[in-house]
Amino acid sequence: MAAVARTPGARSAGPRSAWIVSAPYDVVFFVASVAVPLLFWWGFSVGWMTGVAVYASFQLLFNMPHNVQTWTMSVFDRADRAKNGRRYLVAFAVIVTIFTGSKLLSPDGVYVWVQTALLYWGYYHLVRQHYGFQRLYERRMATLGAPPSPLESKLYARFLDIVSYAPLLVRFRDRELMTVRAAGREIWTWHPPLPAILLYVVLAVYGGAIAAAVIHHVVAVARGRKHLGARALLLASVTLAFGLSGLAIRDLIVASVVVTAYHNLQYLGLTLFHNRTRAEIADREGVPFGDNVPIDWLRRRRWLPYALMTFGYGVVVVAPRVMFLTVGAAELPLFIVIAMHYYVDARIWRFGDYPALARYLKLKP
Repeated sequence: MAAVARTPGARSAGPRSAWIVSAPYDVVFFVASVAVPLLFWWGFSVGWMTGVAVYASFQLLFNMPHNVQTWTMSVFDRADRAKNGRRYLVAFAVIVTIFTGSKLLSPDGVYVWVQTALLYWGYYHLVRQHYGFQRLYERRMATLGAPPSPLESKLYARFLDIVSYAPLLVRFRDRELMTVRAAGREIWTWHPPLPAILLYVVLAVYGGAIAAAVIHHVVAVARGRKHLGARALLLASVTLAFGLSGLAIRDLIVASVVVTAYHNLQYLGLTLFHNRTRAEIADREGVPFGDNVPIDWLRRRRWLPYALMTFGYGVVVVAPRVMFLTVGAAELPLFIVIAMHYYVDARIWRFGDYPALARYLKLKP
């Protein structure tokens, strides 16, 4: 059977590269993706886009497409449904109950706390993804005979924590920086106030962590350390994205879009690579069609339905929120699928539970 066509420049990095896919592919999706959300910031800053337009465009072009890719690896997959279908149904029922129940019974009380919890859960979700990419790059380094020490790996995991959470804490200094204003509504995201003395402590830790990372890389390269570049670019781009969103952008919607769209693009790049590799393996090994419809579309080079699913899904989910801006309940479909994504996505990238992941990401034969 014919192999699935590859996207130009997306050939596997192979065993002698520190990149997950290849240098051009990784740079576009995992590093240069920071440039795209910056366009949103620029459009908002010069008055070409309102906060609502930024939010709607981000949801349709990035957030919902990345969201539906989670389903291609879980609920659209026959084997995963058989293994985890009941768990997914229970989780979905719990999420729907929490959001709809609090919206109906306590729209100005409990529901506001639920919204706030979703925002912070999403922030944690972003940070965990970057930690996951760190581990992927370190697996690549290990295949080249240059694995980081366990201590180094742990320190850079904490570095990601610092450069991700410190900018958020800095925003806590001002209530206005944590307030969303859109469609005539004002929503404050609850947070503990940050005393001035702690602000300086957070900034000192933040600056010290960045300085220590730079010094470590300079010294390591001077001593002949190899294969640091791919992971270093990831760390630098994460630092830049979170730093801009937390320290330079005042509008909370735009700040959220900048840091989340960056995450979305990374995710789209990784899942496309994962799904294409899985399609190639299924084609080569003669796995029957129908086990996973999106994977079968890739096997048969049916790019149009795959693209329509990826982007059309967002239109369906976001349409109620855009069409009824002043109706609070119109946001429920969007919030529910986002929460469900957080839950499922936290499971499907566990190598212990999904041993085929390493194969589909070409981390081993």
